[in-house]
Amino acid sequence: MRVLRLKSPRMDGPDVLAWQQFLASRGFEDGGYDGKFGAATERGSIAYQESVGLEGDGIVGDRTYVFARQDGLTVPGDPTVTGIDTNVNCLPHVACIAAARMSFAVRYYADASSKTLKLDEARALVAAGLRLVTVYQDFNNDISRFSTAEGTRQANNALRHAARIGQPKDTAIYFAVDFDPTAAQIAGPVTDYFRAINTVLAGAATRYTPGVYGSGLTCRTIRDTGLARFTWLSGSTGFQGSRAFRAEANLIQVLPDRKICGGRLSIDDDIAPDPAAIGSFKI
Repeated sequence: MRVLRLKSPRMDGPDVLAWQQFLASRGFEDGGYDGKFGAATERGSIAYQESVGLEGDGIVGDRTYVFARQDGLTVPGDPTVTGIDTNVNCLPHVACIAAARMSFAVRYYADASSKTLKLDEARALVAAGLRLVTVYQDFNNDISRFSTAEGTRQANNALRHAARIGQPKDTAIYFAVDFDPTAAQIAGPVTDYFRAINTVLAGAATRYTPGVYGSGLTCRTIRDTGLARFTWLSGSTGFQGSRAFRAEANLIQVLPDRKICGGRLSIDDDIAPDPAAIGSFKI
């Protein structure tokens, strides 16, 4: 779903109509259903945003869309789904994650056992109707952590975790670049890191498809050099190239983080414009 707002000429189309119908179902649309985003729809948008604790700016962007999807918004012809990413075990919270209408959960492979996806957790999430996405990250938040050697080590660790979970072949393992590197840093150590990952994954008995998490510039560069098939855009919108890359990303992280399940689970929200193109899986 595109970003909707009041502008001249007025935005129109089936997505605007679906949004108006959603607002009316919640008691926030008083201008009728004409499929055009006018002043009444802006007022209704602000009222809805404020009702769910968001800033009332009248702009229907990613954050508003995530909340509305969980409240029952559907847009005919739009396959977009929402999910979560979190670095903690979801097993105690599976029922409330599913009740929040999440379609997928992004979970970690890592050195740290506390943040790593567990087999019983994976099975429970899938049984509740969610698909899984995996990302490998060991404090990948500084250029000093990127090299050929580190890419080799992390890719081998990722393979061990994937085998333990029973992750199916040809699905994605994303690898995180959790900071805003310069173009030179991406062309140097970050590219070396992803080349090593590709070498390891290509030689594995079970083949997985590499993905990249990071800034728009990182995602575009690593994808366009053929080192990642899937891209997951960091929610840090100030990172280089991120606003321009949003329309091309397979996954879009939405910040800030928030707590669900009665405040017991901290998550980031995520949007998948095409859920068939994120490398997700079931076990």
